[in-house]
Amino acid sequence: MRKSQLGVLLILGLVTWPASVLAERYEVVPGSGTEIVFQSRAPMEKFEGKTGKVQGWLSADVSALDQAVEMEVRVDLASFDTGMGKRNTHMRENHFETDKYPQAIFRGGQVSGQSATALAVGEKVDLTLTGTLDLHGVHREMSCEVTLTRPSEGELQVEARFEVLLPDHRIKRPKFLIMKLAEDQKVIAKLILKKES
Repeated sequence: MRKSQLGVLLILGLVTWPASVLAERYEVVPGSGTEIVFQSRAPMEKFEGKTGKVQGWLSADVSALDQAVEMEVRVDLASFDTGMGKRNTHMRENHFETDKYPQAIFRGGQVSGQSATALAVGEKVDLTLTGTLDLHGVHREMSCEVTLTRPSEGELQVEARFEVLLPDHRIKRPKFLIMKLAEDQKVIAKLILKKES
């Protein structure tokens, strides 16, 4: 093959190189604004649980958000704090069963409905991210509404909102808690991510 032909092939290869190759990986920064909150709004009691014990990463090409976004988020279920020690113990032992299932894991995902296909510094994009939630030993497909913000060149912020139905993950509500623990839990995930160096 002549050098000129090789040069043309290399140029064509660069032009048609898939956008996913340009994806960059960002790591979740625990604490410092990273927090998972669930809200339970049952007829007899309303409360929320919070944790900052979150690990994970996101890989995306911020100039082509119409491509798939790869993401993995792991949450330490035993670390959720509802503001009441006894309730925390009940939640860990009777509902989440954290001895058997210590983590909830979300893996995504397919992107749809994005408000823009590129995310510039100082801007935000709304989108729907679909992936799989592994909770209490049950894997289920789940979609969440996400606001993706880019405060600086090397930082992303994610705010995701979704609902988890306890029966979908075989999480029991003992009879004495039927009026105190909602069947559906509203979840808000706030993640701070830094680009890998």
